[in-house]
Amino acid sequence: MQKERLQKLNGWARQNLTQYILPFWTSDFIIDHEYGGFYGRVSAAMEIDNTEPRGLTLAGRMTYAFSVAYRVLDDEVCKERATYAYRDLIRRFYDGEYGGAYPTVSAQGDVISDDKPTYCEAFLLMGCAAYYYATGDADALEVAYQTFRLMETKVKLRPGCYHNNMTRDWKPAPGMGFGSKKASPAFSMPEGAVMFPHHLCQAYVLLYKATQNAAVGQALAEMVDFACDTLYDADYRCFKTIVEKGGTRVGTRQSFGHDCEISYLLQNAASLLGDHALAAKVDNICKQVLIQVLEHDYDAWGSLYNGCDLATGEPEKSHVWWAQAESVTAMLYGYELTEDTRFLSACETQADYIEKYFVDRIHGDWHNNVIVDETGLHIVDGMHGFDKLNGGKCPFHNSQMCFEVMERTARLLKKEDS
Repeated sequence: MQKERLQKLNGWARQNLTQYILPFWTSDFIIDHEYGGFYGRVSAAMEIDNTEPRGLTLAGRMTYAFSVAYRVLDDEVCKERATYAYRDLIRRFYDGEYGGAYPTVSAQGDVISDDKPTYCEAFLLMGCAAYYYATGDADALEVAYQTFRLMETKVKLRPGCYHNNMTRDWKPAPGMGFGSKKASPAFSMPEGAVMFPHHLCQAYVLLYKATQNAAVGQALAEMVDFACDTLYDADYRCFKTIVEKGGTRVGTRQSFGHDCEISYLLQNAASLLGDHALAAKVDNICKQVLIQVLEHDYDAWGSLYNGCDLATGEPEKSHVWWAQAESVTAMLYGYELTEDTRFLSACETQADYIEKYFVDRIHGDWHNNVIVDETGLHIVDGMHGFDKLNGGKCPFHNSQMCFEVMERTARLLKKEDS
């Protein structure tokens, strides 16, 4: 019986969400009263940079986080912010001529980049689906459905597999996009290689949950099959993030945060679809992935490494905020799947680490990247830099962790009481 431990995790997630995450992201401080929307960058010292371009990814994630928070907490401030974020998402980013959204615009609203990276477009769909699910707004649902149809008719390569990047009028474009015309060495890849669109999968999960639309469900099932049949690497017991046409891994870097995130995402999707055979396949594969993570991918303080080079086994030294959040949910899923209390202990230890080292008790929300060693805590540079708010630093992963932990612990507690 783990009732007290599950109750404590549930309370911790709710407290972290309501006392640290949402107070920062719903604050008037980050609202741009001159140009509208939210500022594009706020530094660690709480300095506002209103010259920073605005990103679709951040706008969609803000809409998602506030919408789900309103639906889960019935909080009027979150409802107000969800409406504000949704209106800015449509007004500033939506492409009324071709559909989809621009990935990058200026503070004043001028288009900077008009390509359509799948990674970014996923957050237009996710934000609109979340806002519809929370408020019943019909216009948001229409944009979500329109974006879904574009993904399926213009962007899909084959079942479960999608182009990385498209032009404004939905022709295949090179590279990853990510809202930048500049080539990014971090995302250079062979022609024809694809990255699993896990955020698009998350958006489809939310849209299906809100609508039970059969076409969305079919596309979602195809994504789950693709992840299980093509992305799962049985040799390393992990998911390949980027693959060539035939499914061969691109590069040797492995992201442990994505192993965690994809695992519980696939479980959410298969469970939602009610396909028992698909759910059994997911559970079998994800069990192997999560055992690998549990036994090999944490440091001496119980914090998930970001990833490693599979060729050398050398892990990255710093720890990034979003991977820490995904670790908590994945370990809870591991416990739910196996009833092995090692997973529950890993979940608790990771949560304690976040509470002790990542929570920013001065300004709210979390720090981006930390290293903890024998000398103590070090806030360091890394993914998304030092900023409190920028194109990557947002309320998505950590709020999602809280929503997941609250829902999963409630489900487990109900099972314990039965």
